[in-house]
Amino acid sequence: MAKNTSSKHAEALRTVLSNAPLGSKSQQAKDHALSVTLRVLLSIKASQIDEAVQSLNPELIDVLMKYVYRGFEIPSEGSSGHLLLWHEKAYNVGGVGCIIRVLSDSKRA
Repeated sequence: MAKNTSSKHAEALRTVLSNAPLGSKSQQAKDHALSVTLRVLLSIKASQIDEAVQSLNPELIDVLMKYVYRGFEIPSEGSSGHLLLWHEKAYNVGGVGCIIRVLSDSKRA
């Protein structure tokens, strides 16, 4: 059962990252996508983060990192520590290049 839940969370993560409105001019669309993505990220247990990150392609790792940085901008109770775990796991897969691409990209999450 845990595996089933884990795969559903990974699928939800891939879905929200694949549909990120990065090129959108609508701040409302971006804010809504951020809210949904943060809900998905925070619902995935720390023990399942590695598996979820491993299921992402390099482009989605970059999008994930964009949302992690956006999440740092608007911390909520307990979110920063969890987002730090996501940052670590995404960095382990995407490397320094992932961070550089996110920080230099004008298309914000």
